[in-house]
Amino acid sequence: MSRAFPPRNTNICDISSKIIKELSHILDVAAPVSGWRELIDAIPEDMFDTYEVEKIAMKMYSKESPTYALMYKLGTRGKTVQDLISYLDTMRCERALMFLRNYEPIVITRQPVGSISVMERKTLRIECEATGFPYPRYQWFKGQKEIKCATEPKLVIEDIRLEDEEKYSCRIHNNRKETVTFTKPTVVKVIPNPEAVNNNEVIYARSSISERVKTTTKSTPAIHRFQPAALVQYPPLRQDAPVITEHPVQQEILCLQPLRLTCNARGAPILQYQWHKDGISLPGATQNMYLVEKTTVADYGVYTCVVSNGVGEARSTEANVRIVAPIPGPGMSSVMPKIIQHPKTALVPAGSIVQFQIEATGMEPLKYQWFKDRVEMPGETGKKLQLQPDVGKHTYYCSVSNPCGTVHSKSGDLSVYHPRDQEYTATDKVVLLIGNNMYKNERPLYAPKNDVRVLADAFEQIGYRVVSLLNLTLDEMLNAVDIFCSLLDKGVYGVFYFVGHGFEKQGQCYLVPWDAPAAYGIDQCLCAEYVLVEMQKKNPALSVLMLDVCRRENENADRDQITTYKPDVRGNTVFFYSTSFGLQAFEEEPCQDSEESRNTVSGIFVKHFKKYIHLEKDVVNVFNDVVKAIKSDRSASDIQFPELRSNLRDDRCLTDKIVYQGHTRAYTKRYFQWKAAHELPQPQTVTFPEFDITVQLDYQKLFSNAMNVFATVVNPGRATESLAWLTDIPPTVCVEQSIVVQPYHVPRTLTVITDLQRLQEPLIVLLVLTVKINGQKQECRRSVNLGEPLVAPLQLRKPRTTGRKEPTEQDEARYVNTHYR
Repeated sequence: MSRAFPPRNTNICDISSKIIKELSHILDVAAPVSGWRELIDAIPEDMFDTYEVEKIAMKMYSKESPTYALMYKLGTRGKTVQDLISYLDTMRCERALMFLRNYEPIVITRQPVGSISVMERKTLRIECEATGFPYPRYQWFKGQKEIKCATEPKLVIEDIRLEDEEKYSCRIHNNRKETVTFTKPTVVKVIPNPEAVNNNEVIYARSSISERVKTTTKSTPAIHRFQPAALVQYPPLRQDAPVITEHPVQQEILCLQPLRLTCNARGAPILQYQWHKDGISLPGATQNMYLVEKTTVADYGVYTCVVSNGVGEARSTEANVRIVAPIPGPGMSSVMPKIIQHPKTALVPAGSIVQFQIEATGMEPLKYQWFKDRVEMPGETGKKLQLQPDVGKHTYYCSVSNPCGTVHSKSGDLSVYHPRDQEYTATDKVVLLIGNNMYKNERPLYAPKNDVRVLADAFEQIGYRVVSLLNLTLDEMLNAVDIFCSLLDKGVYGVFYFVGHGFEKQGQCYLVPWDAPAAYGIDQCLCAEYVLVEMQKKNPALSVLMLDVCRRENENADRDQITTYKPDVRGNTVFFYSTSFGLQAFEEEPCQDSEESRNTVSGIFVKHFKKYIHLEKDVVNVFNDVVKAIKSDRSASDIQFPELRSNLRDDRCLTDKIVYQGHTRAYTKRYFQWKAAHELPQPQTVTFPEFDITVQLDYQKLFSNAMNVFATVVNPGRATESLAWLTDIPPTVCVEQSIVVQPYHVPRTLTVITDLQRLQEPLIVLLVLTVKINGQKQECRRSVNLGEPLVAPLQLRKPRTTGRKEPTEQDEARYVNTHYR
């Protein structure tokens, strides 16, 4: 069965999880010449800075895939399958390309020459070229026999012999029997070398033709005796080593003028010439005169000529060749093109006429060629590029060339968005992300943890203060909502996202805490409409709720009295459900039953939403794009039907800029309030003087209630073996995993601590150090105070008087027996 490949214009984020899994397996564990770091190096644009690369690298310390993180970042920056194929092709990473690139039959693009004459004892060279995918495999033949080790496009046989006269051809294939093809044969004629005839003896190397491919094996010569009759056809010839009679001379010539270098010599037998530039032989330069019709700066260098025959060889003196420019004309300051004005990045509304312009100097004539997304634009060969682009983001650049060389401009990004009647700004932007996956009495989920991490990264990139929490109880969810709403105010953008189990009852959606009882009902869950009521009390400029939950009815909810919430209508609200009433929401299935595979699982909604969150589009259009993308997703189009509700009057975007002038005090207060919930412990150095060892503790935020702790032995002292790790962690929090980090240049462990919102006092742990000194294993412990990291000071664990806030007298008007639409 043939493999289905993703269309080349597909965004990388849309590649199936199965293919991403295969690519991750190949690039995460590949040799240094073909791993994910080399994939970054193959990207022509400077897309990632050192910080981003190292952030990607950190994924492996959490048993996650750096390749998966890299693919996500490429997709969010508009890169397609075609771009990925181009990068992998630069790496010649065939294993990875097998999942993306269609089969391409072998096409021979360069046939070997029809015949060639070479003197005995010299080197035979025959070349061919072919294209196809998988990449072509070559096998050279002498007559009907394979030549061992001759599996490159170029066949090089040293110490050629008389018996090597034959027809040579190359078999080319790419792992399909029906596409095996042969090149045209090359007839090789070996010219007898008189040096080989001496006293009726011919001296040959002992090696076979296969051993003489590419390199010559020096060995004791063997003797082969000819009959005297075979010698009468070789009359005695004069044998003189080459002597150069005319050396090439130093020259200084104008660019585009011809270059002529001459070397003459005498000697016998036949003389052979080979020209060299800067110590490297020039292909095809085998005459006594070396000629370049039109020089460029690439011809600048030092030239020599080597003259040889069977008796010896001679090397000419060096000839320095300088290529200079004509007298510069107005505006011309160099020979090579030099760009003095590059295309500029632009952000424009749809329907605009856009003009890119480039200015360059250099020797005329200068030629221009514009490119769009690294593809040449036919006919666009002027200094200016004018176009009326469609909505989207594309990259443009221009190449400038003259006979002396080619240079490329910097890239100019063009983002085109739907025009809005008015440009809107926010006084601040805040998002609360809650993901429940480790359910006590429900089926555990894989996607929430990954989806919250992906969205946290995406919202941070567009300027939001992010609060990301995993596995909360009902009290913790309610307290988190209160704190989130305390960050809202007039002019602020507020976004609430929940992923986990859920249900719907009488038009209201309920979110299930991780510790809900087996037969949970309304009283044990958080009502999404309640969240919106609390948000609307602060009158934010934008209220967005995204619920990635199932919306089936819960029969256990019939026993509870339902309080129906009606949020204030302010024309600022967008409510997005990942599925419709009565239906389920889905996540991808892990490709394998492994931690690594589960760390790549995504929910259907986030899989597509992450591609559009960065767009300069109003919120409603962004969600409409998500709906269309899910409709086009073959794995989800028949099972998941998103629903969008909105009363948004203004064309506000998630990416709108923050302008806090006039609101500085409130903005600063929110900043410190948010920052207080995201403080990590300061890096600590713990010394063990009894062993003369130092251990460094470093911290990394995973979520607002989860962190990595790295313990690194930075000074092993007298120990031949050493390792440090954390233990005796309070039971109120959870240790998700504790592993030895590999690879790393010094002993290092990673401990993942979650559920920090449940800390009741400062986090005190034991740092254990084991060492091996003089063959004896020893252990030492130190108590370390990590304080109250991240959200711990907010006391989300504190109990509520009821499972849900009861309406106050002032709120009674809002709570009626109708549901929000």
